[in-house]
Amino acid sequence: MERRRAIAWAGSIAVTGCVGALALGALVSGFGLGRSSAPVTQVVTLGPAAGAVQSQVDSVVWWYVARASGLLAWALLAASVVGGLLLATQLTRGRARRWTQGLHEFIGPLAVVFTVIHLASVLASDQLRIGLPELLVPFVKPDNPVAQGCGVLACYLLTALTLTSSARTLLSWRWWRRLHLLAFPLFGLACAHTVLAGSDTTQPVVYGMSVVVGGVILFLAALRILIARSAGTSVVVPADLRDTELPVPLIPQPRPANPSPTPTTDGSGMRLLIGQTTWEADNVLSLRLSSPDGMPLPSWEPGAHIELALPSGRHRQYSLCGDPNDTRSYRIAILQVPGGRGGSVEVHTDARAGQLITVQGPRNHFPLVPSPAYLFIAGGIGITAMMAMAARVAAEGGEWNLVYAGRRRASMAFLDEIRALGPDRVDVMPADERGRPDLDAIIGATPPSAAVYCCGPDRMLHAVQERVAERPDLVLHSEPFTGTAASGGAALYVELRRTGRIINVPPDRTVLQAIRDVAPAVSTGCEQGVCGACRTSVLAGEPDHRDKLLSSAERAAGAMLICVSRARSERLTLDL
Repeated sequence: MERRRAIAWAGSIAVTGCVGALALGALVSGFGLGRSSAPVTQVVTLGPAAGAVQSQVDSVVWWYVARASGLLAWALLAASVVGGLLLATQLTRGRARRWTQGLHEFIGPLAVVFTVIHLASVLASDQLRIGLPELLVPFVKPDNPVAQGCGVLACYLLTALTLTSSARTLLSWRWWRRLHLLAFPLFGLACAHTVLAGSDTTQPVVYGMSVVVGGVILFLAALRILIARSAGTSVVVPADLRDTELPVPLIPQPRPANPSPTPTTDGSGMRLLIGQTTWEADNVLSLRLSSPDGMPLPSWEPGAHIELALPSGRHRQYSLCGDPNDTRSYRIAILQVPGGRGGSVEVHTDARAGQLITVQGPRNHFPLVPSPAYLFIAGGIGITAMMAMAARVAAEGGEWNLVYAGRRRASMAFLDEIRALGPDRVDVMPADERGRPDLDAIIGATPPSAAVYCCGPDRMLHAVQERVAERPDLVLHSEPFTGTAASGGAALYVELRRTGRIINVPPDRTVLQAIRDVAPAVSTGCEQGVCGACRTSVLAGEPDHRDKLLSSAERAAGAMLICVSRARSERLTLDL
């Protein structure tokens, strides 16, 4: 069923429901079932009875508090349900979706607070004649059992919903989604309790508002059901929402014989669940990602990274710093850089456990090669690229040492985890305690033929490169934090060998940008010459390499990163 047809059907259902609600409300008002009858207090007694009058006044105050808090709790619950349905039906996009998500998560707990106030004030009011049995056992109040029973059942459902929402990181994604549907019977019971318990919903304004809200909820619920039914057994993710990290409802797919998430070499990506977020150090947040339905993830080797497609459209690469033997989850860690390009701030601000995010990879342009010995040098968040490497070498009984430098101990993530690999092999060097590492001494003491791995800021990489250049017996493998945005150059022509097309690349555009005009599916990533996603083979012509990733051997073999590199010749022929 097309989306417009689903909206039309949902609108028809909502209108029918509203008409039915209006008719039922008129019937209820005619029988006087929903009238609000505020207790009347005559404060005319003087002398010895003054204390009794004061007690009665206090009871009336609690009665009004109970009525007001109950109506507020109902209104907040309605707003929370509307927000959840807006997210589920994908009627909000981009920034509006993130705003709706935050409001939904804020209003829900607020409804719980006002419900607790309502229950406490109901107990405190003598006028209502309600005690603990009436709050705990449904349908025991003799004068209005239906209203009381609906209220008690609604409280139980609200408790279950609150507990499961608080513990959603401990539940499977599918079960959490099913339990979250308790919000619908909860809202229905709350409406029945509100109408029958003698509140103000029979007043014209409040009653009209309740009918409108109920119609909106009915429309969104019907739309959600119709969209899900029209999707059959396929995953429905519109193209413009594949980048969003917020929950998109998924319908189960038939599992293959050997279930595994779709590999990402075609650029389509996987939708993974953020199962856990953890503060590993000051401004360092780790994410634990897994498949929503528990299927194993693509395998990876130390040095690999994945790419997150953020809701803003940004693509950012982060090293995998978990256990390669763990096929159920990926772990990454992100340092918040307020003055950066915005990706880290977006993750820190918007990423929450329970959300879905598009992931591409794993890819590995920083592999761990066989060597008789290893020296790992990590600067700051660069430790994430080294953790799996050091763990692998330590597990195999190899010779290794790790130097971990940072500004302050409090800003250095995974210290305990790293030291546990081998306390005598790990040298932690916070700059405020020990100053900068003595690279001359460190590299000078490295055994011959060792592999030197370095990941950190450019200043550290350049310093290590200079020292290793003085030791021809060492082999350096490095990975920078970021690359350099592509700068201009002379115009050139690019031939795409597979299609025979010839593209003009003007001075103010990159090769990748020009190719995307005619081949939008070309692989891309950071566009800074770091991730290697746009790696392409050069068949003819002389490239002008401007990346920080490819080795001399890879460049000599014809590899080129078309996001930043250009050409020294007037023409390039690429294997595209």
